[in-house]
Amino acid sequence: MSDHATAPSAATTTYRCEHCDDSVPHEHLDVTAIVTAAGRAAVVHAGWMLALALVLAVAAVAVAVADAGLGAALGALVPVVVGWLVVTAAGLGVVGAVRARSSDARALVAGGLTGAALTPLAALAVALLAGPGWPAALVAGGGWLLCGAVAALVRARAVRLLLVAPGAAGERERVRAIASRGRDDWGQQARWLLQGVALAVATWLLGLVPAAVAVLVPLSVVAAVAAARRGLRD
Repeated sequence: MSDHATAPSAATTTYRCEHCDDSVPHEHLDVTAIVTAAGRAAVVHAGWMLALALVLAVAAVAVAVADAGLGAALGALVPVVVGWLVVTAAGLGVVGAVRARSSDARALVAGGLTGAALTPLAALAVALLAGPGWPAALVAGGGWLLCGAVAALVRARAVRLLLVAPGAAGERERVRAIASRGRDDWGQQARWLLQGVALAVATWLLGLVPAAVAVLVPLSVVAAVAAARRGLRD
């Protein structure tokens, strides 16, 4: 009786990482490149926002000057800048107060809702000081966009510095950059643009019907809540 040799079975292939010799499949990230790209992208996006805001604001002021004169244009531009500063300061104040007693997430939500509630009041102030009419509304919308774009650029430059800073705050920002790598947050730019349009429309409407502010305040808060929920889902 002849002997039959059994062919040896193929050896099981084992995963080995070429970087760390680990047997568990995983991914190595170039953290430095990701962090650098995130900081650069934030500044670039904010720069585009500022460029667009400058074009829109200058165009709005030019149209208002041609239609109603320089005094009317400045009469809308100055109140909207002051209003933006007041709304922003109030929102930041609420964020700081809530953060001292609760989480960062709740503080940001509270600050956002505060700003949303006060924004129609800022539009009302512009409408009452500048008078009714679409030229004032255009200047108000352009000025609001310009203020928001300047703030976005300042914030982007601060984030870029924070990404390379030591400490817990810098580490949190780096983790956030790694988690969101490869995604362009154009939603932020869209919300910024919609805010300017909404403020222009609100200023025009409140110039005709000031009492409409009683409807616009809760409507603005509801819109802010919906935007926050959408952001949490994303």
